[in-house]
Amino acid sequence: MHLEFSYNKEDVLNALRYHFMQRGEIKVFRNTLFILLAVTLGGYAFRIVTIGALVGIAAMIILISLVFWYLLPVSIYNKAATFKDNIHLRYSEDGIVISTRTSEFQRELSWSTFTQIIETKNFFFLYRGKKNFFLIPTSAFESEAAQKEFSRLAKNKILT
Repeated sequence: MHLEFSYNKEDVLNALRYHFMQRGEIKVFRNTLFILLAVTLGGYAFRIVTIGALVGIAAMIILISLVFWYLLPVSIYNKAATFKDNIHLRYSEDGIVISTRTSEFQRELSWSTFTQIIETKNFFFLYRGKKNFFLIPTSAFESEAAQKEFSRLAKNKILT
């Protein structure tokens, strides 16, 4: 099968946010910040923590959250030329072949290259490791049946 697509910036940014928020270290960091805020609020309620410390910690948490939610996905999006190009993708029982309009370079990847597949409403995440992945928009498929067929093929080939 053959797909042609280009990425929608807002959808890609949301996909990158999803990826980052699913990472184990980000979950631990997020929970640690939540616990810090809860302890600070408790300390303020019992007059152990001053209003200055409460405001400072709350501001730090907001700043760090903005970095993870906005700056990190935008910086990744801006660095990756792939997100700004038109993608041609062919897939078969053997794997996938990726090429772009601006380049005659083709990249052939067998299904064994991928370690995990995650399917969301807007994307298929094909992981080649913990941090490296390729996004395929679900909107690239001509029909829901074609999307389900790709999902079945990819899951059978990657998860076995």
